[in-house]
Amino acid sequence: MRYGTMRPRRPRGDLVKRNEHATGYSFPSASSKEVWTRHGKADNSPARLTDARLAKLLGVDPGTEVPRRLRVTGPASEAPFQIGISWIHPRFAELVASVDANPAAGEWLYRIEKAGHWPIKWMEIHRARMPSKEEAALLEISTNLPVLEIVRVGTSGADDKPVEVTEYVVASDRVETVHILHRDETAQEPWPDEEQAGGQ
Repeated sequence: MRYGTMRPRRPRGDLVKRNEHATGYSFPSASSKEVWTRHGKADNSPARLTDARLAKLLGVDPGTEVPRRLRVTGPASEAPFQIGISWIHPRFAELVASVDANPAAGEWLYRIEKAGHWPIKWMEIHRARMPSKEEAALLEISTNLPVLEIVRVGTSGADDKPVEVTEYVVASDRVETVHILHRDETAQEPWPDEEQAGGQ
């Protein structure tokens, strides 16, 4: 385990890019030009989605068996960066059944879009929490180190229904989120001069 060691941090923005190495997309934490690799085996076996929160976001009943992609990834020269578990809506089960387990290949998103759901739209929900023992072991961290949980929800560009829900778990010492703030219409104009404001 690499407890207490300095671990490279990465900013996480909001750009989704075309993957340069495979068909699919690179999401914010993997959007640089460095090559990421899989730590351990990827698991593409269907599983029951028992987490009620994630099931609601995916639009299925808790306990429903759905296609799942589980992998632990990160830059090749570093400790594991993140755990990623993608839950894919059952309506796409046959479409994604034969997709390669390679974590860099987002072909399953490509297939869904080509089947008439272009463009998939995403939103993310971020929260801090403590890791489970299993998560800590996979990330090579102490159970006392909080993690950042990022839940990505993808919706169809055709019918606005959920396509996938992906849960990322990242050690809190490895990532910082970056958000650009945008001005509301009420804050677009410069402040009036004090004399002008006082004379009105």
